[in-house]
Amino acid sequence: MTQITAIPSKTATAPAAFEPLGGIISGDGLHTNEDIARTRRYLTVEQAEHMAAVADQRAEDTAREHTEPAGTCPVYRDCIETGPHDQHFNHNLRVHSDGGELLADGGMVADEDGPVAYLHREDFHDAASLHAATAKVRQMLDQLDAMADRVFTDHQARD
Repeated sequence: MTQITAIPSKTATAPAAFEPLGGIISGDGLHTNEDIARTRRYLTVEQAEHMAAVADQRAEDTAREHTEPAGTCPVYRDCIETGPHDQHFNHNLRVHSDGGELLADGGMVADEDGPVAYLHREDFHDAASLHAATAKVRQMLDQLDAMADRVFTDHQARD
């Protein structure tokens, strides 16, 4: 679970609901919306811990391997959603290290705005641009293989 640390309130006139708790957590340190930059929002420790638990669960759900078969959707053959639906997705393409770390992921999502294929954190709106990106990744992987061969050969030569 994400570690949450409460910080003492810097305002002497904190809302009464916060006073008995003794500590509050400022929510403006992560993301700042310029429209409300002067507004400080606080969470109770319990609220922050609940939010962290929900975020951890969502991350775990996202990271899990999906086992649903593709091909059940009549609109997009790679969509894994079943039954009547307007949101299409497939997040099954994942590569993990032997230690479980996510190395790369890809998939697709589609709605009324159209389909998007993604590679890690980059969205592509047509097949040609995704093909160009995957060609770069293949080239980098070949270069990484060659580099590893050289590095470990050089290291063994030193022994």
